[in-house]
Amino acid sequence: MKKPVDKPSVLLGSLGLASGMVLLSAVGTGTADAAVAIDSDGKVKVFGDMRFRAETDNSTKQDGTDRDRNRLRLRARIGASFSPNDAWSGKIRLATSSSQGSPYETMETAGNTADGIGFDTAYIAYAGVENLTLVMGKTPLNFWQTAEVWWDKDNNPEALAAAYQAGPVTLNAAYTILKEGKWDDDRSAVLYQAVLNNSFANGMEYTLAAGGASLTAEDADTGDDAFKSMSHWIVGGQLKGSSWRVAFDYIKGDADEENTAYVVHGRYQITDSIGLRAYIYSVETYATLGDGLFTQDNFPSAEPSADNFDGYRLQLDYSIAKNTYVDFRYYDTKIITEGIDDQDSERSRVQLNLNVKF
Repeated sequence: MKKPVDKPSVLLGSLGLASGMVLLSAVGTGTADAAVAIDSDGKVKVFGDMRFRAETDNSTKQDGTDRDRNRLRLRARIGASFSPNDAWSGKIRLATSSSQGSPYETMETAGNTADGIGFDTAYIAYAGVENLTLVMGKTPLNFWQTAEVWWDKDNNPEALAAAYQAGPVTLNAAYTILKEGKWDDDRSAVLYQAVLNNSFANGMEYTLAAGGASLTAEDADTGDDAFKSMSHWIVGGQLKGSSWRVAFDYIKGDADEENTAYVVHGRYQITDSIGLRAYIYSVETYATLGDGLFTQDNFPSAEPSADNFDGYRLQLDYSIAKNTYVDFRYYDTKIITEGIDDQDSERSRVQLNLNVKF
């Protein structure tokens, strides 16, 4: 029997499937390959990574006011995975910030940034049934996507999750607790998805996925719902050759208006160490889960959501050495609907990221 420290891979990342699907996030963001065993049986492993980021933002507010921002940021994460027997495993990880969706700290000496350290991962997994993995705790969402419009991979929800492998098909399900602690004001979501990952006779790989989410967010005291869209569905796909890939996600919410989002992107690997990416986004105000609360945040808009924008992203990846890489990114965004909160009318962002992991 395969050890459960390997089988829960169907639940990790954005998403890495047990069938061998590659992660569709930045090159090298996973930590499994770099983990270091600290016991003779290899049942306990430690892993970690650090990212240094230089970032500049230029924006124009809806009233025409221009503003600029330059900052240096740091992300540090360290964790351990363990597998005491063939059926059970777990993982814990500390990150530099416990805030939702952003484990980065802006570098400053006078600030008390150490207060932001917290667990961004803490789960137990059971894989005692063939082809089935169950996970309980704070875990990466088991949902395949080609970008982070559906869910920001830096945001690990508190959830009960399951993944079942049936040949080239993976079935994902999760019950995520979005808000808890009040008597009559709970928030939760049920997510479900089917993913087909296979290849043609010529070796070209393809992935097709379809799923959705239903949110429960009614306040018993007022009868008001927390979000405009209470259910969503998403379809996505990818076609991958030896040095290239093209992919898309399409999302629809049930709000009466502004309920659609999509992202298309392509990648090309120039050499073993150099790669290019290009993304095109359109995300309407109520298209994604929580009306933008859980989507990516590199296209920022009206806080705390990141929605209501058209934009694109260009990226150059460069692998310096084993487990050491750098990427250069350019983001450009424009608002779709004027007059919503305090969202910028236009914004551009430039990032330079240096990543080292073990």
